[in-house]
Amino acid sequence: MKTISELRRERSWTQFDLALAVGVQPQTVYLWESGRRQPQVAQMRKLGKVFGICSDEVDLTPARESYRASSRGGRQNLVSS
Repeated sequence: MKTISELRRERSWTQFDLALAVGVQPQTVYLWESGRRQPQVAQMRKLGKVFGICSDEVDLTPARESYRASSRGGRQNLVSS
């Protein structure tokens, strides 16, 4: 699964471009990507259609958290106390 930000950047779209495609304000896209708001059901359907995927495949985790989780690679912290 990919975040809204990852899907948008793969297409080299700005937040403004995605907002136009989905029919929302650019500020709304920012709020989705930052995790402050989540898209409504109708907006999720539009996102799926715009990105050509099932809306269930959109990861609603804020972009920074998703990046941190993937950069860890699932490794455990081996520092002992």
